[in-house]
This record gives sequence, structure tokens and C-alpha cells, in this order.
Amino acid sequence: MRDGQMVCTRNLNRANHNIQLGNAAESEEINLGNINTAFENKTDTLKDIVLTKEGKKPQKEIEFVYDKQKCDELAELVRFQIVQVLRQGIDDTQTTQDFNEETNERIIRQKMVKRNIMSVVEIVRASVESDCCEVITKNQLYHHLPKLIESGYVIKYGTVTTGKRTTDYYRRTAKGFMLLGSDPLADEEHIKRKISEGREKIASIFDLNISPESGNELSKLWLKSTLLQMEYRGKIAKMIRGDVADPEVLELFELMLNIYSMGSDEYVQIQRKMQEILFSDS
Repeated sequence: MRDGQMVCTRNLNRANHNIQLGNAAESEEINLGNINTAFENKTDTLKDIVLTKEGKKPQKEIEFVYDKQKCDELAELVRFQIVQVLRQGIDDTQTTQDFNEETNERIIRQKMVKRNIMSVVEIVRASVESDCCEVITKNQLYHHLPKLIESGYVIKYGTVTTGKRTTDYYRRTAKGFMLLGSDPLADEEHIKRKISEGREKIASIFDLNISPESGNELSKLWLKSTLLQMEYRGKIAKMIRGDVADPEVLELFELMLNIYSMGSDEYVQIQRKMQEILFSDS
């Protein structure tokens, strides 16, 4: 293997990874920083919550979904958007109290935190404020939440009782889902759109002299590379032992996927052609 081939992979694997995961993980653009956001479950809103049996279980970092029927559950737009909103979470406060015996004073501290456990009203409100989706109505939530719970994407986390009013709260079963049972070609238009956005970002960030013709060729190669890697992702995912609790699993998955991909002559040639387009003046 020549040095140029390895350099190409190092330069382009992050861009390919973003597009590939954008399709594989719920067709949502996964941002590792967002997935690794420190969400709090001990907030002021949830201080008196009574947990369900499922709510007492820790949330997975990522779940690999192999069943096609389960993957298809997120093909419905509203369900997809509900899962998106729950991933983003909302702002809450966390108040702690300390007692200073020397001064005989009670010290109260409050800080802003993120919470990814939400009620129906909060999901509706978050959808109104979010740029990622359309407004979700209460009726839509009451219709689709049971289906998301049944298919294993969401749990009823617990209930807060205030006087005579009870409020149920919901949470995703995992911070990220990688859909390995879906048909890559079914989401080809989505991938093309994400590649187009990726091209625009590359052009705005890097000083590259790429003609419109070369840019179109780059997009075609990028699509081929992405679809090719999507054929391999299931093989790599099946090598993972049990439930994943390590938040760095996506980075390790990317590394393993790219190493595996380098065994394909077709993949290597595509990467080399992409390198020639991007770095023709280097």
C-alpha cells in the first residue's frame, strides 16, 4: 500500500464518517460532542420523581439496531423528530444546599444543567424552539410515544406528582442509535443532501481551488465511498461485545471501519481520486 493511500484516508475519514453516521444513526447528523453532553437526571424538576422499572436502568451510550422492522419505525417523520428532540434535551436547574457550621449559615447554590428526560409538554415546547424539526403536537405525541416505547427507542422514565396532578417523563433508551438493518439506498437522497452540505463546509473552511466540474465528481465519489462503507458497518458492529458503555465507541467504530475499508481496492481507489481532486495543487 502506498503512502498516498494512507494519507488520503487520514484526510478524508472524518468527513466520510460524518456522512455515514448521518445516515446510519437514525438518519440524524450525530455530533459526538452532543452525544457526550453531560445530561443530569437529578434536577430541580425531577427531584420528586418516582422511577419506573425501566427508568432505574442506566441509559446506553449507543445501541446497534439490526432488526429491519425496528429500523423502519423511525422512517415515520414524527417518530424520528420525537427521538431527535429527546436527544437534544432541554435546560433545567440543579440546586444544592450546604450548611456552614462555623457561620451557622445555609448556602444555596443553583446552576444550569441539561436534561434529556422530558414530559409531553416539554417535548412540544422544545420542538417549537428547535431548528431540527417541525412542531410536534400533543396529539401526535400521544399517538407515537407508545409505538416508540413498544419498539424500544423510548421508555417511560418516571412520574412526578404535584398535588393532584401527575406528569410522566420519557427518555431514550440510548444516547445514540445506529441503524444497521435499514436499506442504505432508501436514504440515498438524504446522503446526497448531507454530502452537498459537507462540500459547502469544506469550501468555506479550506482554501481549495476546486472547479464546479471537479466538485460534482467529488460528490459522486463521496457517495460511492459512503455507500461502500455502509456495507461494512454491520460486520464491524457485530464484533462489539455486548452493550456498549464507553462514550468513545463511535470514534473506535470509525477507526475499525476505516481499517476494514482499506482492504477494499475499490474503496482505496475512490479515496485516492478524492485526494487528487481536493489536493491537486499540493
